[in-house]
Amino acid sequence: MERTISEGGWQTSGLENDFPPLTIMSNRIEAMKANLQQMNQAGVRKTLYYRLIAEAIRKHQTEPIQLIRAKAIENILLKVPITIEDPELLVGSMVGLCPVSEEQLPLEEQMAQADKIIATYLEKKRTDASINAGKQYSADDVRTFEDDFTNKKSRWALMSRVHHDSNITYDELQQLISSMEEKYVEPNGEIDKYEIGRELERAFKFDYQADKELVSSLPWFVANHLSLDYEAVLSVGLGDFIKKIEDKQAEAAGDQDKQEYYEAALIVTRAVQQFMLRCEAYLLTRIEKEMLTAERKAELSELAKICRKLAVEKPETFYEGVQLLWSLHLIAQLCGASAMSFARIDQYLLSFYQQGIADERCSIDFMEEILANLWIKINEPKMRTVQSLTLGGVTRSGENAFNDFSRFCMKTLTDLKLPYPNVGLRINQKNPEDIYDYAVASYRNGTGNPMLLNDHIWIENMLSLGYPVEDANDYYNMGCVEIMIPNKLSNWGVTEAIAFPMVLENTFNKITRHQLTIGTFDEFMQLYFAEMKQAIQQDVQEALAKKASQDGTCFDPYASLLIDSCIERGKDMFQGGVEYPTHWSIYAYGLGTLADSLQVVKSAVFEDQLVSLDKMSEILQKNFAGYEDLRETFQKDYAKFGNNMHTVDQLADEVLSEFNKEVFSLNKGLHEDKFVTTLFGYFFHIYHGEITGATPDGRLKGEPFSDSMGPSQGKDVEGPTSLLNSTLLLDNQRITGGYALNLKINPQFLKEEQGTEALKYLLMTYMSEGGPQVQVYTSSVEDLRDAQKHPEKHTDLIVRVGGYCEYFVNLDRALQNEIITRTLHEC
Repeated sequence: MERTISEGGWQTSGLENDFPPLTIMSNRIEAMKANLQQMNQAGVRKTLYYRLIAEAIRKHQTEPIQLIRAKAIENILLKVPITIEDPELLVGSMVGLCPVSEEQLPLEEQMAQADKIIATYLEKKRTDASINAGKQYSADDVRTFEDDFTNKKSRWALMSRVHHDSNITYDELQQLISSMEEKYVEPNGEIDKYEIGRELERAFKFDYQADKELVSSLPWFVANHLSLDYEAVLSVGLGDFIKKIEDKQAEAAGDQDKQEYYEAALIVTRAVQQFMLRCEAYLLTRIEKEMLTAERKAELSELAKICRKLAVEKPETFYEGVQLLWSLHLIAQLCGASAMSFARIDQYLLSFYQQGIADERCSIDFMEEILANLWIKINEPKMRTVQSLTLGGVTRSGENAFNDFSRFCMKTLTDLKLPYPNVGLRINQKNPEDIYDYAVASYRNGTGNPMLLNDHIWIENMLSLGYPVEDANDYYNMGCVEIMIPNKLSNWGVTEAIAFPMVLENTFNKITRHQLTIGTFDEFMQLYFAEMKQAIQQDVQEALAKKASQDGTCFDPYASLLIDSCIERGKDMFQGGVEYPTHWSIYAYGLGTLADSLQVVKSAVFEDQLVSLDKMSEILQKNFAGYEDLRETFQKDYAKFGNNMHTVDQLADEVLSEFNKEVFSLNKGLHEDKFVTTLFGYFFHIYHGEITGATPDGRLKGEPFSDSMGPSQGKDVEGPTSLLNSTLLLDNQRITGGYALNLKINPQFLKEEQGTEALKYLLMTYMSEGGPQVQVYTSSVEDLRDAQKHPEKHTDLIVRVGGYCEYFVNLDRALQNEIITRTLHEC
């Protein structure tokens, strides 16, 4: 049955008006936020990461890889500097591993180097066109998530958080790109803008060469894009956790492979204990040697006692639980993990919260300061993208899971107004209605969080993959929007993202190259589907090659402590220790650009016969040069996705259904692992758009594609109800990996009671009609444009990029411009 939202969906009668009020943050929280801004603006940071790992590799290079990995983690935890900022309540930070560097180049010297870099590149390009291509990896290469992208044809550093290992600030990189574009792009047309950004971001790097090569060659393969079972340690404490490993080691006497695993596990877990004791020693030294107030000495003394206790015993109070949780999460980051999720934090911290409520010595304000400190710390410099967590939904047994601590988390999130954590708020019919009140209150405050996840869709789709209902009920969002089962899966498998418009370009190229005769639109679509299936199969082969390359070489002794069944099986998570197979994501995005383009091809070529297919191909090759009138016709006279126009929406549905069906069919017993569809593009709509030619919808070469599942920028002109109805027409079955739909709302609209209630009702209706996911954020075009001119005035302006939030001023100019051009909805 067709699902729609009526235009009357904006009615407000009969709804409760009990939106949670904002509170005035404590002086401590305000001070911690101010410290955060200073830390993020302190300059370039040089990491100790490669040196500490390389030291251990050189010392233990004759030992098995698994033990080298364990001893390298141990070296990090024994030597990384411990830090705590005044007036923080949690000890430990990534900035200890990444101190501010004294090796900062003056801007004039940067400009001179940049000029030489681009001039040299341009000279080489004139004689060797292949220079503008990505690095070719062999099938045996074990490479990280970033390796997959940073050496490709596209540029990578489209926001500051992925600007790793650079010896200049992100602001400085942006200045260099702008200056070199002005000098080299327009005068001769021999170089594209993206090439300039790519070459500069590759060139301005700290020289970690010898250490970095050694680390990569081990290989140093790190668990990322998943959650770890922090509750396994929180529930028993490090002492009993170590005892469990020792007992399992004794049971496995005589099994050499298991003995090696347990030896590595014990090295790492004892190093975690030592890290906690180092935190205690650091705090005591601060107390002894620094001029501190009596109040601050008492705070640090209490925290030192907590660290000593946590080295052995299980946490009992809310403060102890959050400190241990932060320590375990931080250690994963220190070892190189990225896009890690706290998963269902409102379930496993609930008992600690309830203990705090019952304890007369613990105030609710103090607990908010502790939780706020946790979330402030994951916004600190060098914390890897994207830190996430999940709230609400149902329990493993299927009961309502939105509890008082869920509300406490949402209120703290709203009060803080930070990009991270990236919160997924699971919506289920069993949840109380005030779950929407908390979401809308957060949007009203400009956080861009949470995304809403529809339990009806995601639980059913997890069941379709064969998971038991208890595990399906327990799903969480990892990183951005990706859906996983907690504690039972190894790394989220990443393959090359499929841009639907790039497949269209390949289709036109094939028609031209092979001089194919296409007589009907159905024939054109069949050719498109053939190209799409080929792209899917290329991802499958990439996944299988990566899987094969991990066998016997990839280990992560830390993460393997905190993935269910690894300790029981005596195996690393990458060597068969996990209970469930890897999810290999087949990413796809740009559906709006594709649907609009297909509508033009169908109508202008095959129905109106305005141009022939060959002529359309020629026009695209010429980037509409000389065909400006036709471009205007293609842009204005044909239906656009996102406006509840069935003709174009059905084209989008046809493509999506074929894509989902093709990927889902890969799981019919043909492979050990799972293949899942993820309809999300990170910032790939810029990344791939910059290297792709013009498309029939009138988009010019190099311009962005539509973002994730959204419409083409500025083309959804019939209001938010129509936009959501277009997405509700799509077949959402077999979407098993993730989904991202951005909804940009005018902040003025939410300042009035009628606006907040109207948004609440719209979201309730969308979710009840089967919308898989939506993420709302507020920003005015005026504020965004002013932030480009005066970034110092808008350092806390948050926007949704793909499936995550970020400070607007920390984005590349191309990404900023794309966000500005998205439709701003209001009543």
